[in-house]
Amino acid sequence: MASFVVPIAMPAKAHAQSAITLNGAGATFPFPLIDTWRVEYNKLNPNVQLNYQSIGSGGGIKQFTEKTVDFGATDAPLTQAQFDAAPGAIHIPETIGSVVPTYNIPGIGNGELKLTGTVLADIFLGKITKWDDPAIKNLNQDLALPSEDIIVVHRSDGSGTTYVWTDYLSKASPEWEAQIGKGTSVPWPVGLGGPGNEGVANLVRQTTNAIGYNELAYAITTGMSHAQVQNREGNFIHASLETVRNAVAAESISLPAGDAPWHTVTMTNARGADSYPIASFSYLLVYKELSTFPSINSMARAKALVDFIHWAITDGQEFAPPLEYVPLPDEVVNHNLETLQMLTYNGEPVFEAPGQQAPATEPFTISYTLGGNTYTITGVSEEAKATSFRINPEQSIEVQLQGQGEIELTLPKSMVDGISTIRAGDQEIPYQQVSSSSSETTIRFTVPEGTDSVDIQAAMVVPEFEVIALLILAASIVAAIVIARVVMPGQSRSNNELAAFGASP
Repeated sequence: MASFVVPIAMPAKAHAQSAITLNGAGATFPFPLIDTWRVEYNKLNPNVQLNYQSIGSGGGIKQFTEKTVDFGATDAPLTQAQFDAAPGAIHIPETIGSVVPTYNIPGIGNGELKLTGTVLADIFLGKITKWDDPAIKNLNQDLALPSEDIIVVHRSDGSGTTYVWTDYLSKASPEWEAQIGKGTSVPWPVGLGGPGNEGVANLVRQTTNAIGYNELAYAITTGMSHAQVQNREGNFIHASLETVRNAVAAESISLPAGDAPWHTVTMTNARGADSYPIASFSYLLVYKELSTFPSINSMARAKALVDFIHWAITDGQEFAPPLEYVPLPDEVVNHNLETLQMLTYNGEPVFEAPGQQAPATEPFTISYTLGGNTYTITGVSEEAKATSFRINPEQSIEVQLQGQGEIELTLPKSMVDGISTIRAGDQEIPYQQVSSSSSETTIRFTVPEGTDSVDIQAAMVVPEFEVIALLILAASIVAAIVIARVVMPGQSRSNNELAAFGASP
């Protein structure tokens, strides 16, 4: 009988993950937070991948203007000239961070050094060249400052961090404002240049007696020493989540409309006794009409981008404090939500604001019986409807549809699990996993025009049906063998013996 045993465990077919990839590029300032968002948002929406290139605000603005990404990111709002070169540009504050003077002075630990805006400007102007210069010693009488040359380090690329830094120096030093001014790139009088936060950080860490400037979260995660800075009220403040939040609270910021110029918005040198003076928004950049991006070529992609931004400025803010970014205040979040309502795809609104009256949806239920088991799919849609479905065991669920537009389907996990791909013929349809429990999965996708059915492919499609079929087949084979042995040529059995095996005399 061993020679008749057949395998009954059938491997589930695997399908490549279908995903929408959102490509962004720009500021290094918010990179630790955006990278955390990339991971956390994908946990909630496995079908959406975020690809962000931390290349500096200048690079992000360039790629945004050239429309080679799905969104840009910058710590410096667009200048009037940049705004004019990108008609329809939208600013969306994503977080609030700070820039700190980082240093590498033997024997002087983190937060021990004190500096003023005027002294910092003179160092970066090349006027103060020694660490034991009287201007620095007067601020740090308890420190043993070395009589060594100060090695200045600055960004070599176009950088929003540079914009925030030079915006502050321009406010602290009339000489800096007159000679250098503020911008993502400035004509540095002295110093070594490094690309990105990491380039400046590496040069400072590797160069004894160096001073540079870095985003606070980056300085903390890389263990860099950073100085206290004197604020507008004359107090020396160490940058932290609390002191940056104080700066935000102290400034009553009147924000422009999302589609207006933002080049006058600033939070440096804020009022308040406990405010850290070098703080700033960081922005996401998109176009008001999302089809302006060649890569946003469907309402599904437009919705995927807007859904991510909505999550980032609301639920995603919980990941800011552990990285020393200040969560957006409620008034800024509400301002952003108003901005999202401006976004369109081919003239159609993309974002539905919380509290808006949603269009009426029509629920439906469809069922299919296989192997004695009945499986049921429920769903809702404004215009489309699922009319029936068929199960192809270990392959796919084929759903028949009427109409087009967005549709939600809830499928039992006893029927299908590990959904990987939705196809309409040769076309792969982007989808979003709305929710998942131990018993069911809800997905949302847009039915393309002219589509009357889709195939939902997954890691598991009722494999137990084929297992049962094989068990029945194996049992039949065993029964046939037994009967064959009972009635062999040239032998006779009693009627009772044959009846015991279900055979007739």
